[in-house]
Amino acid sequence: MLVFIHINKTAGSTVRYMLRSTYGVRHCDVEPWHGARDDPPFSRADLHRLRRLYPDLASVAGHRITGYVDLSEAGADVAYFTILRDPLKLCASRFQYHVDHRQKKHLVFEDWIRQEWLRNAQTQRIAGTQRADDAIRVIEERAMFVGLTERFDESMILLRALRATDLDISYSPVNVARRGSIAASLLGDPRSRQLLADANQADLALYEYVSSDLYPGLAREYGAGLDDAVLDYRTRSRKSFNRRNLTLSRMKRHGLYRPTLWLYRRRRTRPAVEKLLDRRRAPAADNQV
Repeated sequence: MLVFIHINKTAGSTVRYMLRSTYGVRHCDVEPWHGARDDPPFSRADLHRLRRLYPDLASVAGHRITGYVDLSEAGADVAYFTILRDPLKLCASRFQYHVDHRQKKHLVFEDWIRQEWLRNAQTQRIAGTQRADDAIRVIEERAMFVGLTERFDESMILLRALRATDLDISYSPVNVARRGSIAASLLGDPRSRQLLADANQADLALYEYVSSDLYPGLAREYGAGLDDAVLDYRTRSRKSFNRRNLTLSRMKRHGLYRPTLWLYRRRRTRPAVEKLLDRRRAPAADNQV
């Protein structure tokens, strides 16, 4: 089972569409059962409940999936993967997103960048701390595949070859920023660029490890012909996403999973949901992926 740790502004939305397009009703974009934006993150118990609704689960993805919460004992072989992006570009892009899409036109960058929750965001998502060594340890312990936004096409080829041979990596970019002028201005100004660097020291160290050590190792594991595979991938006529699978995945999520979450989060209806999920349990279901 593929577990995608979706870090904001890393082309993760495109990856999630790939998963839905490939696996249809066997994929789920998940949230913690207790609440979409509340701690703790998506857990082993959450996955255990989810598998009552998705007994043939092939992949999960979400912003609340982390590297430091181990999901591997939920009755499935788990293959973790994520995509990292140059930390300064990512942080600048997040600021532009808050200005453009959160309607915060008067947001002051110097105030925004001091908020603890956005510092070293990639390290925090993987490790739960702001220590690059912790994130590297988690990546190695989980045998996590880590691709790079800046080498997205190549990363997808490596992902399919090394972790998910049945993954359909045909795509059209999803959720692409309509403009990048604010981010470009931050990156081009020495003072704001330094503030970005100061806020992402752990992410810079993590990115250096992945781009200089881990990722080249994945390319070596692939072997000869990677450059030709990338060229073919970029030049051949790409088909669109599997619209039928996208629709079926969305229908199941919004017709079954989300309503069940809503009932589970209500104090009065949670016991009935728990009882229903327990009834859905079958001896063979826990071993299906």
